[in-house]
Amino acid sequence: MAAAAALLLFGCSSAGSEDSSGGSVADPEAADVDDGAAEDGGGETGAADPQVDAGNRDVIYESSLEVSDADPDRVAEEAWALAESLGGYVSADERYLTTTDGTVQGSATMVLRIPSEHFQEAMDGLTALAESEVRRSVTTEDVTEAVVDLESYIATKTASVARVRELLADADTVAAILELESELAEREGELASLQQQLADLEDQVALSTITFTASAPDVDVAEPGYEGPDSFWDGLVAGSKGALSFLVGLSVVIGVLLPFLPIAALVAAAIIVPIRWRAKRRQAIPPVSPTRPLPAAPPLPRERV
Repeated sequence: MAAAAALLLFGCSSAGSEDSSGGSVADPEAADVDDGAAEDGGGETGAADPQVDAGNRDVIYESSLEVSDADPDRVAEEAWALAESLGGYVSADERYLTTTDGTVQGSATMVLRIPSEHFQEAMDGLTALAESEVRRSVTTEDVTEAVVDLESYIATKTASVARVRELLADADTVAAILELESELAEREGELASLQQQLADLEDQVALSTITFTASAPDVDVAEPGYEGPDSFWDGLVAGSKGALSFLVGLSVVIGVLLPFLPIAALVAAAIIVPIRWRAKRRQAIPPVSPTRPLPAAPPLPRERV
């Protein structure tokens, strides 16, 4: 029995291996594939798959819708309520809104998951919430064949797992048990991966995805021009305000400097007083008389000829 299990799991060249009773045991996945081929028409080519119906397709809907409104926050709140009323929900909500001089700026972006049968109704309802529509983009993807293939793989892998479990229950040696447990864990992991892929596809088919953005309209900025006085009286008023501002500024400067005047006076006195004292002391000392010059030598007598 152990030899039969080992040959079964590791790809023996023969179609199967004999069990302890002398019967033939085929590979579980090969048997499932053969059964599937028989069910599809006994080897006929071009037979239609009954699971694929042209009128009942598995389609994924994805859309991006952008609208403009003076109050994006209100539009976002109403979009949230609309999604819940249609049986959907909001998977993401980001809002960047500011108010300047009573004008709202910024945008609100939401990701809505809406049942696919209400997709068009949701698009129309979201557009009606705002003042105007800016942009929309809709994409579809038919995944009918992918769903059918995954379902077929899952059925085959499920039968294979069940067969390995049966062999594991009949195993009578430690080596066979270890090999079968390893094989069972690997096939169960593959089965779980296939089931997760199918669940993701079914979720995308059942719930369409709408990325909805509501933004405030752009504010027109006026070009700067002459903003001075328009008349003599306006000029006089502006000049009076300027003069008053100058006086106020001057008084502030004087008020700031006033506490420093005593300190400045002390510093000036410390510098000027010693200089004046030295000057007076120099004036009190009498001047030194200059040295008397030596008398000149008498002239030499002239010789008579």
